[in-house]
Amino acid sequence: MKIPLFAVAAALLFTNHSATGTANESGQAAPPGWQTLNVPGKPATQFRAAPDGAIEVSASESVGFLYRELPKSAAPVTRVSWRWRVDATPPSTDLSVKGKDDRPLAIHICFDTEDAPPSRWSLMDQVGKWTRTSPLRGKVLTYVWGGVRDRGDRIENPYFKSKGQIIILRPGDSPTGQWFVEDIDIVSDFKIAFGYPPPKVRLIAISADTDDKRGMSMGKVADLEFHEK
Repeated sequence: MKIPLFAVAAALLFTNHSATGTANESGQAAPPGWQTLNVPGKPATQFRAAPDGAIEVSASESVGFLYRELPKSAAPVTRVSWRWRVDATPPSTDLSVKGKDDRPLAIHICFDTEDAPPSRWSLMDQVGKWTRTSPLRGKVLTYVWGGVRDRGDRIENPYFKSKGQIIILRPGDSPTGQWFVEDIDIVSDFKIAFGYPPPKVRLIAISADTDDKRGMSMGKVADLEFHEK
């Protein structure tokens, strides 16, 4: 059974929300079930729902996340699929280095691990000494479009260390202006990254980050779905 995560029909702008999912300054709220997470002191990446249901992600010297928690009653999932494209990309950097990890798009999968108590996320501590609890915690797989590494390369996440792994799906020099389809075996990727079968997926997030090199990016994500088999 598929678990679709996008059901958006109208063009809306999602930006400048708090971590609790309140509306932005123009009174517009995130899609049902979705919330935004921004970094204090940093311009916020913008997320716009296009009429066709895709999410447009625009970053200008900014960083930000659009995330959704899965219901605790949801069945375990084994795969995640989506389409994405990048129309403008920031300079490629080494994603293993803190403060040099700009990328036009990333998909983050957070797992419900026992070692994931509410705690400050190290990224927030580093850039803003944020005192709020971050929802991005536990074991995390991050699928990236961007960076100087090759497709398929795996990197320890510089912010999560041993609790996170970055997987390069589309290097920074990938063609722009065209859609690419991804179908990911998250069970296999989790076992490779952490050495044991994965617990249930707790959260999924979309992000773009261009603040380090003061660049800009534009991209889209569509047809984001979890699959039980």
